[in-house]
Amino acid sequence: MRRPEPECGKAGLPDFVFARGGRRKERFRVALGFGASSITVDRLGPADLVDLFAFLDEDPVLHVYLTALAARDALARPNDPFWAARREGRIVAAMYVGSVSGALLPAGDDEDGLSRLAATVASRVEILPRRLQLIGSRAAVECFAPVLHAAGLRPRLRRAQRYLALERGALRPFERVPELRTARPDDLPLLYQSGAELRIEELEEDPRITDGAAYARRVEEEGRDQHTWLWLDREGLRFRASVSAVTADAAQISGVFTPAARRRRGFAARGLSELCLRMFERCQAVCLFVNEINQPALALYDAMGFRKRADWGSIFYDRR
Repeated sequence: MRRPEPECGKAGLPDFVFARGGRRKERFRVALGFGASSITVDRLGPADLVDLFAFLDEDPVLHVYLTALAARDALARPNDPFWAARREGRIVAAMYVGSVSGALLPAGDDEDGLSRLAATVASRVEILPRRLQLIGSRAAVECFAPVLHAAGLRPRLRRAQRYLALERGALRPFERVPELRTARPDDLPLLYQSGAELRIEELEEDPRITDGAAYARRVEEEGRDQHTWLWLDREGLRFRASVSAVTADAAQISGVFTPAARRRRGFAARGLSELCLRMFERCQAVCLFVNEINQPALALYDAMGFRKRADWGSIFYDRR
């Protein structure tokens, strides 16, 4: 008779036996016993790229950001590693760890695999950045949260969210916005101010105060890398949004924002629709995630044709 596998995030997880083998490779092997398949947790390298893509391709829209990260670096950036939990050699859960950004991005729905990945993060808490962001499907985030809590991490902010997707051909008709363009270096003052306003609303903190130097660097990148899109008129900013990741399957949009004084005039609907239409020239779908408490945004996305893809969640930590 097979013993039930341990529930996600609960105490009494099997001990990890640490072993090293291969170049820049770390492996934790967990034997569950009673005939259950063993789980291995590996730090991935270039040789694992095909396996990782096969796993992420199970839902290429939901996993677009991780797919773009893996394609960008081909798993060859040791300071920003991917880890994977395998069952009988097959990846059943994965995780990206940003050593500078503090991003913890789990993926998958195998509870035991996610628990093992969470324990891997917990064992490295002291070498992670002070500020961490745990973002992923709600099931994955809920697997990680109690393990990180047991390691001494306390959330600064929690967000229940929805992951939405808009398929090519589902976009509702709208008035085009030819003025929408990518940000330029001479837009830095506007990017700096509007980005701070966005983060105050979304994350309940002013990045100019909490992490001023890092925020200034991100703004410079926005003006240089052409990932942020702006719609301006004589009065200033009407709409801004960023494209976080693009693959042949999907584009992920983030940071959708209209200044408070210019809302309820249809600028966000037109600006975002224009951006989606341009992204459809490169991919099959557009996706984003939004806070469940943000009813105006949910209504806007629904009217545009976005539909729910998954329950999502974010937890922000600040170890002072």
